[in-house]
Amino acid sequence: MRWRRYEALILLALPIAWSVLVFAPSYGTDPDSYFHVACAKRLVAGGCLRTLPWLPYTSIADPFPNMFLGQHVVLAPIALLFGPALALRVGILFVSSALAASLAIVLRRHGVARPAPWVALGLLAMPTTLVYAVYLKGATTFFVVMIWFVDAAWSGARRRTFVLAWVSVYCYVGAAVLVPFVIALALAHRATGDRWRVDLIVATLAGLAVGMILHPGWPAQWSYVWRELASINADDPRLIAGDFKGAEWAPMSGALIASMAGPALIAWGVVIVRRLGEAPRVAPGAIASAVIAFAMFGASLVGGSKPLQLFALFTLIALPVIAHAQTWPRWVPMVAALVAAALCVRNVARLRAEMDEDRALGVHPDDYAALASWLDERTSPNEVVVAPWDDFPGLFLFGADERYVAGWNTRFLLEGDDQRFTAYYLLYHGDVADPEALLPRIFDGARFLIVRRDPRTPGEAKLAASLEHDAHMESVASPSPVWRVYRVAR
Repeated sequence: MRWRRYEALILLALPIAWSVLVFAPSYGTDPDSYFHVACAKRLVAGGCLRTLPWLPYTSIADPFPNMFLGQHVVLAPIALLFGPALALRVGILFVSSALAASLAIVLRRHGVARPAPWVALGLLAMPTTLVYAVYLKGATTFFVVMIWFVDAAWSGARRRTFVLAWVSVYCYVGAAVLVPFVIALALAHRATGDRWRVDLIVATLAGLAVGMILHPGWPAQWSYVWRELASINADDPRLIAGDFKGAEWAPMSGALIASMAGPALIAWGVVIVRRLGEAPRVAPGAIASAVIAFAMFGASLVGGSKPLQLFALFTLIALPVIAHAQTWPRWVPMVAALVAAALCVRNVARLRAEMDEDRALGVHPDDYAALASWLDERTSPNEVVVAPWDDFPGLFLFGADERYVAGWNTRFLLEGDDQRFTAYYLLYHGDVADPEALLPRIFDGARFLIVRRDPRTPGEAKLAASLEHDAHMESVASPSPVWRVYRVAR
């Protein structure tokens, strides 16, 4: 019982460490975080979002096949209780804490006597899990559901497996990742001499199917999921990662991979070497989770950092169970804990320093609030504003009724209106000579054009330079140092 109290204190260290980042004066988060809190806010105000008129030119404007409805429902009470900026922070801490608690409970259910150190050190020692803990990505709530799905499948509970697969569909477009896990689990059962667990595969497929059929976005969610999954392997070459697409899809250097996944890979190496000398029986569930972990690591080598989060989470599920099944000299866990603790302190301190220097995580909420309020006062109802696509979510959270050309994912604009996508793409690549003619003609009378003051790409720099010498575009005083604002001169 005394150790249980210590475990609670260890787990409490996680939200405290995250709060050091989330409540920092320089804190800013990624576009997804703003978007999901904005959807939760509008869920409270007007019910389920069946359309997304704020992005009128995109393929998700009408209907809006919201594949993150579960996350928005979870965040809705927080959005109701707090203002946008505070709801953003509290929502992140709530869902991240739910993930940590779920990991600790599931590990204890499967034989890990002291799971809290594993969870706390694992989530802070790996940069990828630390950064994701202070984001609200599309998969954030899904990861919590996934932990409990893994628990149900490990336990052979067909009914819970079915229900959790069903619920997962409402949380994430990539819920189909549960299928390879249960297939790996069935193969692991067979390889260890147990009976095939095809029933778990059937339960998972049935749950996913029911979730897709009984979905508020029916039937648009079918084509939406198909297009999302198909885009992983083949996408328009103009959707450059880090430019017109999320940077998490950009190829990673070896140094970045080592930084993001190095602690987990070293831990795996130690456990595998120890296993070769001792070779205890490993539970089929741990084997399957390890297989998926390394499959996700392999995917990250060619597909960017996005799969690394699944690698990290499946590592935190499988590695403690495998390590607990072995015997260790007393000094090994002590040294491992000290090294991991040092990594935790270093990662939190480094990320905080980067935030203070250049707002490494993203634009500060106060800046979005200032620009959104400024636009509210100067635009007509439903007026189109031309802004960088990744600034839409923040303006969507703090703004009123402005419409935007692109946001969240520029592929939706490409699918919805190829002509407008091409115009938008050329504009933010600095290849449009007369934006004063393009804006009102192509974007339905748009008057305001927003660019970053510190360009992030050569295209943004070229656009900013051309606007400074364009007599037909008037520079107006910006409410925030993050952006320059231009207006079509009349």
